[in-house]
Amino acid sequence: MPFKTLSVITLTSLSMICAATAGDSSSEKSSKAADITPLLKPVENEGPKWGVGIGLRVAKTPFVGKDNSVEDIIPTFYYEGDRFFVRGTEGGMHLWDNDQLGFDLFTRYRFFDYPEELDDDLNRNTFDAGLRAYWMLGENSKIAAEILTDFDGRVHGTARLESEFRGDRWMLQPLLEVRGKSSNFNSRYYGLGIDDVDAGIDARVALKSRYHVWSHIHLEGSIEARWLDSNTRSSSMVDESMEYMAYIGVGFFEEPLQSYAKSSRTLNAKPYFRIAQGWGNDSTLAQIFAGDIRKDSGVDANMTSFFYGHPLSDTLFTLPIEIYLTPGVVHHWSSSAQGSATEVVLGFKFFYTIPTPWRVRLGVAEGISYIDSFTYYEENSLSNDDQIPSRLLNYVDLSVDLNIGDIFCSKTFEDLWLGYGIHHRSGIGGTSPTFGNISGGSNYNTLYLQWSGMF
Repeated sequence: MPFKTLSVITLTSLSMICAATAGDSSSEKSSKAADITPLLKPVENEGPKWGVGIGLRVAKTPFVGKDNSVEDIIPTFYYEGDRFFVRGTEGGMHLWDNDQLGFDLFTRYRFFDYPEELDDDLNRNTFDAGLRAYWMLGENSKIAAEILTDFDGRVHGTARLESEFRGDRWMLQPLLEVRGKSSNFNSRYYGLGIDDVDAGIDARVALKSRYHVWSHIHLEGSIEARWLDSNTRSSSMVDESMEYMAYIGVGFFEEPLQSYAKSSRTLNAKPYFRIAQGWGNDSTLAQIFAGDIRKDSGVDANMTSFFYGHPLSDTLFTLPIEIYLTPGVVHHWSSSAQGSATEVVLGFKFFYTIPTPWRVRLGVAEGISYIDSFTYYEENSLSNDDQIPSRLLNYVDLSVDLNIGDIFCSKTFEDLWLGYGIHHRSGIGGTSPTFGNISGGSNYNTLYLQWSGMF
């Protein structure tokens, strides 16, 4: 029954696309409705090279529990470079490729869905890292094989067939996957650390889609189902033979361009390097904006960060707002209140420059942040609610800076900026299991120097 439902949804979607692309005359409508082959030919234009989105993910878990459904608000990020890529919930680098064969080194966030009553016993933040090889079967299809492991050495591998079809305003990506899982993988993620589960092989079918609404705005959606093997179903924690997931969201993407790979488009925006020093506080964002900076007496919670900004666009909706992809590394210094920690960030940064005699620039970034050890203020913000901190949280950066070259009338420093920023991590108000369902987080006031351009 579930696969029948999925098939109906897929066929209905294709039929709607066929109807939407039909001409005005009845003969054209009849002809195009009867033959969808032209629609399924890949077009020559490249897809969006970068994008950012947010949406609602709903999953139905196979586990025993009062409520086996999980709802999640998640951000998504996309970037396709010559060497590095970010695709929704995975990112990595191309090790080698040609027209037919390629190898990637990558990491992927794997959603660990389980009943809410088990939240105190398990950690949802799950990343896998591994190697992928892929073979192109044609212009729009390929076979891929992956071998992955989580941070604790639980190994699994996949083999999949995936395709991509595009129209002027839409894209479809069907996928069929077979996954092999080791015993310790199955025991953790299906035995939930309670049952020992033997190795097994399961299968997944999925369909992703995107529709261009207006300007840079796109709608995204996906639906998938996974059939579990007999060893997995033998776990006392598993009550169903199927897992389901659906996602719907809105994204901001670079519009498709004809022959993008051959484009000679240049940007005025320059790459940047930013180094910052930050001081933790116990204030909310609203309190910081009001000038009410609260700091626990005798607590030192300091950080030093380094960010790189890779330019993506000079404009946003034709407005003079520069857009950057900005990865960063943050070191949290040890003190009497906390141990040292390393934080890794990936975000999109937007800059608007106010054309005053001394240029002032406003910035805002949205992204994700992963930390390997919890800091004082994050643990303190949750202590009264008996919540467990999350290593993975939503990231926001708010900044204002001033051009040093304008102040000293010096071309030597025209690419140097001095600024103030707020480094913010939070769980989006407790609305996201991906971020631990927590409502706390941390804020750091920072001072930074940012150099735009290459050294």
